[in-house]
Amino acid sequence: MRLVVGNKINEIDKSTLQEITSKFDRVEVDLGTGDGRFVYQSALKNPNTLFIGIDPAEKQLEKYSKKALRKKLGNALFVVGSFEIIPKELKGAAIKVFISLPWGTLLENIVKPTKEGIKKLSDLLQKDGEIEVTFGYAPGLEPHETKRLNLPEIDKTLIEKVIIPKFEKHGFHLKSLSTLEKSQLSRVETTWAKRLKFGGDRNIFKLVFSTQG
Repeated sequence: MRLVVGNKINEIDKSTLQEITSKFDRVEVDLGTGDGRFVYQSALKNPNTLFIGIDPAEKQLEKYSKKALRKKLGNALFVVGSFEIIPKELKGAAIKVFISLPWGTLLENIVKPTKEGIKKLSDLLQKDGEIEVTFGYAPGLEPHETKRLNLPEIDKTLIEKVIIPKFEKHGFHLKSLSTLEKSQLSRVETTWAKRLKFGGDRNIFKLVFSTQG
């Protein structure tokens, strides 16, 4: 598994990761972390939790990895990976997975979930894990991407009639469904959320699923 540590790449194996995770009360993963702001901010506030951010853009991860090094944060890892290629070392590692304002293939697999895609998310979790997904888009604001991914109109009907049933069919149980106003995006500690707060209006939904019955 490849880690971005400042402006360098370190490789660790499963046993080394387990050695690291054993030092913390819990492990939480941010899939599609972007520059890693969420991981950095969360690690500052929760020293007993190990936060792992996953993103394919190595250079982008350097920004908050450098900040974490300067702060000597031992509870923040920045991992090179993607929804398509999730490092096998992370299987069953997390008690919680965050997906915050995803884009591209990750967004597509939330809006048009498949058995295979849901299993990838499930595989990251421990037995009684949880996944929190915050997402939304507006065809009028992102016409190219919504057309490229063939994304349907997003509304509560799509959430309740398509997305939730698919996740529930494949082992997840809905804990909560809520909507966020644009002004509430500041609660989502990501760089992308900060930018969207000043953009056009869009529907933003937050889904929390559990693997518990």
